[in-house]
Amino acid sequence: MIKAVFFDFDDTLVSKKDHTMRENTEKAIKLLEKSGIIPVIATGRPKYTINDYLERLSIKNAVFLNGHTVWHEGKVVYDKTIDEERARAMFDLAKRNDFSYGLLNNDGTYLNLHPEKMSDLDVVDKEYMPQELGERYISGNCLWIFAGSRYDNILTDTAERNNMRILRWNEAGVDIISKTVSKQTGVKILLENLGIDFSEIVSIGDGDNDIELLQASKIGIAMGNGSKILKGYADMVTDSIDDDGVYKALVKLGLI
Repeated sequence: MIKAVFFDFDDTLVSKKDHTMRENTEKAIKLLEKSGIIPVIATGRPKYTINDYLERLSIKNAVFLNGHTVWHEGKVVYDKTIDEERARAMFDLAKRNDFSYGLLNNDGTYLNLHPEKMSDLDVVDKEYMPQELGERYISGNCLWIFAGSRYDNILTDTAERNNMRILRWNEAGVDIISKTVSKQTGVKILLENLGIDFSEIVSIGDGDNDIELLQASKIGIAMGNGSKILKGYADMVTDSIDDDGVYKALVKLGLI
């Protein structure tokens, strides 16, 4: 019996193209709740960027920042931060190579933009409302470096030497997160708090950072607009976000 459905946020629930949620997607989540199935968001985003949607959908359980923060019944039950020494090792790499860089937590985003690369800000969604980091260190759950994939070797090498790993968003840059943390580890903590097993959940996503979660779930669903790599790990591929992929998948499974 399925007791919870875990949703990625960007391009699964809300389109990055126009920053809106499709009517049938919202309908699907509300129908799940009426059926007694818990809707959960599992995202790489920090909480403050989606507070409006959490309230609008009455969602009280979520995993933020790719597993670094776990939210159960509206309260933080786990929060993994990156210590200053490790963060500064990555920041030093960024400075040596003239990369823009920064960090995120559930309250804000803090960036140092390279003066000749102010356009790096163009790839940051407006909801993040970034502030200048400067030379201070603010406790962060996730680091950002704005560098293309040709730099992955040096990014990966420095990250691994500091017990971290990179997750590439696209050609614009990467997340740098703790090596032992992923969406799946965050979901495991939340499930323990909910008293639910992986065999009792469905997960839906569109990106490579959803692979581990889809594999661990009873049923893993890739969005039609998702990555080719993710689709290879999915039990089902639904339609795209613009074609009500979430709604159609949950109808097909008989969950709504």
